[in-house]
Amino acid sequence: MRVIAVGSSFEIDALSMLGFDVMKMPELLSEDDIHHVLGRILTSRLVVLEEDVYVQVKERLREILETARRPPLVVVVPTLKRGETYRLEELQNMITRAVGVRLKWKK
Repeated sequence: MRVIAVGSSFEIDALSMLGFDVMKMPELLSEDDIHHVLGRILTSRLVVLEEDVYVQVKERLREILETARRPPLVVVVPTLKRGETYRLEELQNMITRAVGVRLKWKK
């Protein structure tokens, strides 16, 4: 089974000890970088994406995964340099869309 980890921080390197193929990417991805990441995702079974990378590829990734015959499991992990995660905001937006009412989060 092919497993990869994609990120820009040094913390992602630790996953290489668990057998992941680690792809170190710059913080801002170019078009070539995005195509390279998406190509590697499609040939893998498990993908760990740092949140900063996920934000840049999520729209294209969603389109590709919807049509993939055997899509990989994609796990988005927060980047340690930020205090909060983008995924909570994304989850809130999805729930709001489903329920029809903007929910408030307690902090």
